[in-house]
Amino acid sequence: MASIERRGDSWRVVWRYDGRKQYTTWPAETYAKEAKSIVDGHRGRITAERVYSDMGIDMGDTDSPDHGITLREWCAEWLPSKTRITPGTRERYEQQLRDRIHPAFGDTPLTQITPVMVGRWLNELRDVMGPKTVTRYYSLLHTALGAAVRHGHIPLNPCHGTDFVRDQVADDDDTGGHRAVYLTPRQFEILRAQFADRWHPLLDCIVETGTRWSEVTALAAQHLVPAAGGSGPRIRVWRAWKEANGRRYLGTTKGRAKRVLPIGSDLYVTLAELVDGKPPEALLFRDDDGQALDYDHMYDRVWKPALLRARRCAAHPPLGEGEQLDGARGRCRDYGGTTWTGQPCGARVVTGTTRCAAHYGPPPGAVSDCDCPGVLQAAPSWHDLRHTYAAWLFSDPRMTPLAVSRLLGHQQLATTSEIYGDLMPQAIDAAVDAVADARRAGREG
Repeated sequence: MASIERRGDSWRVVWRYDGRKQYTTWPAETYAKEAKSIVDGHRGRITAERVYSDMGIDMGDTDSPDHGITLREWCAEWLPSKTRITPGTRERYEQQLRDRIHPAFGDTPLTQITPVMVGRWLNELRDVMGPKTVTRYYSLLHTALGAAVRHGHIPLNPCHGTDFVRDQVADDDDTGGHRAVYLTPRQFEILRAQFADRWHPLLDCIVETGTRWSEVTALAAQHLVPAAGGSGPRIRVWRAWKEANGRRYLGTTKGRAKRVLPIGSDLYVTLAELVDGKPPEALLFRDDDGQALDYDHMYDRVWKPALLRARRCAAHPPLGEGEQLDGARGRCRDYGGTTWTGQPCGARVVTGTTRCAAHYGPPPGAVSDCDCPGVLQAAPSWHDLRHTYAAWLFSDPRMTPLAVSRLLGHQQLATTSEIYGDLMPQAIDAAVDAVADARRAGREG
């Protein structure tokens, strides 16, 4: 028979019919109880669409005075009224509506959008997008239609009638297809040694606080808190860089999660020296012109070259084309050199070698394949320093998952678990010992 589940501000009636799960969603418990009685009266042999119909709800009822309003018209009214989103988020929502939502539902009256239509649309998105991106589009449509329910335009949110399961991984904690890289302390030192000294404070700050790129580059002198009252130094993570209409601005951190993080005395001294004598609003990390650091520039001009150096071994350099040959001169083709299309290369060789400058030596980006201890085998990104911070915390038995979650600025512990669940196998395995200890204490007591 049917059962009733509470889901946020709504109630869901669930049952199985013909081997398939059926459910309807209602804005009040009284409606859910009535729907349950209908299902039970049919001994579960009824579809969700039939239950809605028996309850007198027809998503295509043209007699409703609000039937004429389309999703496009509603979003044009609803989105500008939202007050708790940043300009960058508003711009992203508008783009999502233009790209995928309006082409599918924009000209459809709200009362005619059905769960079946939404489900088919989601499956179409899955054919061309990853689950995380699909979740973003679903979440926006769900929110817009939920607001339409609250304003009386439709009786139910058709998104509730789908079996879509949201991706719970937090935004920008998992960057697309990139798999998180956790560096050991030794690996971090190998990588750090390949950066110019001026960038060491930036690297140390990220790996010792777990701040995101948008947060660490927004830190200013005013965010440093010296040790006082028996507490060590702190750093306030209260803002982050955002972008809207091609312009960067300082806004709230992700999820508006302000946090004050403990830092070591050495890091505090290093950061304080960067802004010594400067005004409170002076950024801790700046480019040569004193402006905020740009991620793309720093990744291409600073991170990638340093990472490449860390992954190349002096004793085992990556294999390349050509070789040294005393007296060699002429064209690259004279020694078998070809272009990327396979045609003979007519460029002049580097004197004393058998290849031109473009073809001599290892290809750009080539790394050593040895396992020498001083060579980095991993290929991390800037964001992996945040992952490394989390891994180091989880490796310490004194740290609880809740404490790590708060330090990372996650709104929910579930987010931390989704991202870093693979770092907590010891805690899961310890469950057997914990239960065994409790049983033993009970028997001995």
